[in-house]
Amino acid sequence: MGGTERMSVNMAAAMHEKGWESHLIVSRKGGGMEAHVAEGIQVHYLNKKSFADLFAFFRLVALQAKYRPTVFHAHSTSIYWAVLLKLLAGRFLLVWHDHFGLSDQLEQYPRKDMVILSKWIDRIVTVNDKLLHYWQSLLPYRTGSIQKIGNFPFLNLIPEARFPRFTFLHLANFRPQKDQLNLVRAAGLLHQKGFDFEILMVGEFVEEAWVEKVKAEVEHLGLGKNVTILGPSSEISRVLAKCHAGVLSSESEGLPVALLEYGLAALPVVCTEVGDCAKVISDPSMGLLVPSGDPKILADALERLVRSSSEELQTMGQLLRKKVESEYGKEAFLSSYLNLLSTE
Repeated sequence: MGGTERMSVNMAAAMHEKGWESHLIVSRKGGGMEAHVAEGIQVHYLNKKSFADLFAFFRLVALQAKYRPTVFHAHSTSIYWAVLLKLLAGRFLLVWHDHFGLSDQLEQYPRKDMVILSKWIDRIVTVNDKLLHYWQSLLPYRTGSIQKIGNFPFLNLIPEARFPRFTFLHLANFRPQKDQLNLVRAAGLLHQKGFDFEILMVGEFVEEAWVEKVKAEVEHLGLGKNVTILGPSSEISRVLAKCHAGVLSSESEGLPVALLEYGLAALPVVCTEVGDCAKVISDPSMGLLVPSGDPKILADALERLVRSSSEELQTMGQLLRKKVESEYGKEAFLSSYLNLLSTE
């Protein structure tokens, strides 16, 4: 239930609404995102066990032969199999969506193999400017077919009563990049000042060792009543409606879908200034940006929201919502997407 998976589901839903035949191919198996797939979208499971799983790959070949898509989307590392498919059987436009979350450390992860694969990739979609400029510099002869198209939220928001305590929602999978430890330490500083609050952490347990570190820090700082590690949830819309504010404490991001979902739910937000987060929160009236890896400054920003009046919180959330709806909505995505497809 990560950002890549959410965007795959969101795109399929938006395209289906347009009247286009839309399919989702899941490389491995089902999970929590199944509950978010719109009615009318066909989902196919490859049950892939490894990169060299020939049975799963032949299932992919059979699906391509049966449905003959005019456009084939590959998200993140699924591009490797997509290129193989195009070499063997493909007469389709291949679009690669680069969701690389460590865009702030590209020099450490150059991914030069993608330059070779790019010969068979017709279009490249990036989620932020850093990735866009990176690929345009590596492939200067292809700049017209490389475009930044931001992520977009696709939620069915359900009105709910707020939690009785001031509750921050941290919506991110558990891995070091999302830096839940930073948030726990900020919570410890806020707790020392005597504030009554809760932080609800929702996300997949991607790296168990990291989950254990976060739990140990919660126990070490005596935050058992202030930090709740919920894990994955298939009812994100309801959780968003019940919380008072959103927070992201990542050390690196592309364009986090969670931030856009906070905005769509009109939540006031505290977010680290990484990736394209500052483009979403482009003014202090829309949310609070803080440097990554600094629990003291993060705690000060959390305190500011806890101290704010309900009117101030509502105004901040509504301003962010307007920004997200106008610049990061599904219509903006589809317009940019159609423009990219028409590029020669």
